[in-house]
Amino acid sequence: MRIRHRRLAAAAALTAAASLALAGCGADTSTDAPATSQTTTAGSSPAALADVLAPDETEADDPSNGPSDSSPKGAESTDSAPEHTQLVISEIRMGDFQGKDRVVFELSGNGTPSYTVDYVDAPVQQGSGFPVEISGDSFLQVLIGGQALPTETGMEEVPVGLMSGDAAAGVTGVAFAGQFEGQAQSVIGLDGTDRDFSAFLLQNPTRLVVDIER
Repeated sequence: MRIRHRRLAAAAALTAAASLALAGCGADTSTDAPATSQTTTAGSSPAALADVLAPDETEADDPSNGPSDSSPKGAESTDSAPEHTQLVISEIRMGDFQGKDRVVFELSGNGTPSYTVDYVDAPVQQGSGFPVEISGDSFLQVLIGGQALPTETGMEEVPVGLMSGDAAAGVTGVAFAGQFEGQAQSVIGLDGTDRDFSAFLLQNPTRLVVDIER
């Protein structure tokens, strides 16, 4: 980040020097404000408080009793026409589940999502390549497929940014980095090295549940 800040500072200095040179030569007398480019990073805003787990989420266990280890987890959509799946992440909740940290991504819309959950060394936002700013020693990236743009569907999506919650003791926060080409991206920040985890879906409403060992 320090390297990036130096680059931005250098660019700003060059821009200022160029502006002074142009003003001295009388090359541009326009009063229009120059266009600016967005350089904000995903998750750079102050953290919002995540909701606590819903009542059934404090009891529901992985129905498949799948393996809990640190290897990638994922599943394809079970819809007969997954291209018609239209979903958005409407809520993110976190809390304690039988001594584990549980993070729940609730989805609004139609269809069953695909998903991939895996550790990454340095999370970056899809499409832009900007770093996802979130504290922690390890980072669990969550990609959920079958997403639709809220502007096209009218559904309300959680805002891009950080969420935190005291009930999930080992989770430093969850950064929602938006969606790109039908995939929603979130990053779970964790204290300590890579920990075992499992991931599964709950229905009514549709939710992706990520359980992380402490």
